[in-house]
Amino acid sequence: MATKDFAQSLKTTIEGIKADGTNSIECDNLIAFLDQVITSPQPDEHEQYRQDLARHAEMKHASDLEMFKSVIDAGQNAIKGSMLLNGGAAIAMLAFIGNLADKDAARAMHFASTIVPFAVGALFAGMLSGATYLSQWLYAHEKTEKAGFVMNLVCIALGLASYGTFIWGLAEAYDKISGGLPQ
Repeated sequence: MATKDFAQSLKTTIEGIKADGTNSIECDNLIAFLDQVITSPQPDEHEQYRQDLARHAEMKHASDLEMFKSVIDAGQNAIKGSMLLNGGAAIAMLAFIGNLADKDAARAMHFASTIVPFAVGALFAGMLSGATYLSQWLYAHEKTEKAGFVMNLVCIALGLASYGTFIWGLAEAYDKISGGLPQ
């Protein structure tokens, strides 16, 4: 017989005794106590609750892990994009200047400074790649978590600087090209 079934049976019996006029026991107190026993969760209900909590915690952990992986992938793609933008632009400008230098070296010198922002941007992207590794390494240890956070901010700044230098390089190249070739 389950605990609740027993309590219900006992309660019914005591209620019957009370109805017959026997008041030598504190029936109301006993009935209130038995009501609490009847309505309280069974040990198996506690176990089910624990299992549900454990499943929820496991699912949350899995979700957090997937979100972390997603953030890492997005960051790596941003680094690659920055490297491709700046590196590709530097190579394109170098090819343009090289081709122009074959025809007229003096005119090519006019465009030489346009490579600098793209090269600096590529350098920032390379530094960002290394700084990202360092940031993750610092985050992995509890004692250096604050340093990891600071390094994460450095990574963000390097990424923004890399994109900023690309914009600077575009403006520089546009200014040189739109100003026309020096005669």
